[in-house]
Amino acid sequence: MFNSQSPQQPSLSGISMASAGGAAGKTPADMHDLPDLCHKCGRCCRSATTFNSYPKLLELVEQGDQEAIDFLEIFEPFDSVEQARAVVPEQVQRVIDEVSHRKDMHLDELTFYHCRYVTEEGMCGIYERRPRCCSEAPYHGWSMMPPGCGFEGWQFEQREMQKAEIRKLKEIQYQMEALSPDGIRTASGSMTLDELRGKINEALAPWKTFGSQHW
Repeated sequence: MFNSQSPQQPSLSGISMASAGGAAGKTPADMHDLPDLCHKCGRCCRSATTFNSYPKLLELVEQGDQEAIDFLEIFEPFDSVEQARAVVPEQVQRVIDEVSHRKDMHLDELTFYHCRYVTEEGMCGIYERRPRCCSEAPYHGWSMMPPGCGFEGWQFEQREMQKAEIRKLKEIQYQMEALSPDGIRTASGSMTLDELRGKINEALAPWKTFGSQHW
């Protein structure tokens, strides 16, 4: 489960076209309350991972990064990947399989964490004061949750919605290029085509890990 310091939803507020708004630029928690789909098995609490290495998280804590501070106040690292595998083997293998194909993460920097407050029954011992990394999990459609997680269907819907938003932006770009009076300005004249392309590339960038350039 990639909770702390994960890619954020792109902000589209800089594109001055109403049709480019929609749901993009917001987290799922902004769009609506997370549905109550949790099976309360506690597996995600016992096998958390982050995009940053453990030394990087410690560095962020020293810099006062609140998200890193909150994460390490709740989660403590396993001594090894094998120790984590003994607790939640199917999730550990899922994450390893994913990371092995990524360019922004490295297996030798991968650390698994377990929550200090999860109960033996898989319940949250500090539910009312849990940090954002917990309250907004799984956060988006690409968060790595344990196999059989109750949010699997919800995450599929989130992925499809994000893809639709990105495709809409690309459609706007193609339309503006086709309607440009001189190949430089947009049809509305509110920005140049290069400025428009830049805004759209900014929106795609956080999701390139998941293939947004091909959506």
